[in-house]
Amino acid sequence: MNLQDQLACVYDKDSFIKYLNLLAKDSEENPQEWENTTVSLYLQSIACWIEDWSARYGNEEFEKLDYNEMAKILYMGKIYE
Repeated sequence: MNLQDQLACVYDKDSFIKYLNLLAKDSEENPQEWENTTVSLYLQSIACWIEDWSARYGNEEFEKLDYNEMAKILYMGKIYE
């Protein structure tokens, strides 16, 4: 099952952690398949995707997200050993 198919399997903390590990492994094993190969480009791309997707399809889906928790997760990835 590829990474896109695996998205449907993410529904709780454990499956989210598993998916993050799959992403990390894929970035190491298949760097040629990654458009955004630096952390900076990856994060900028996420921001652009959220802006574009919410503008195109409305904000309903994005209003459900806890942005503060997402920000904490991304920040902790910067400093956690």
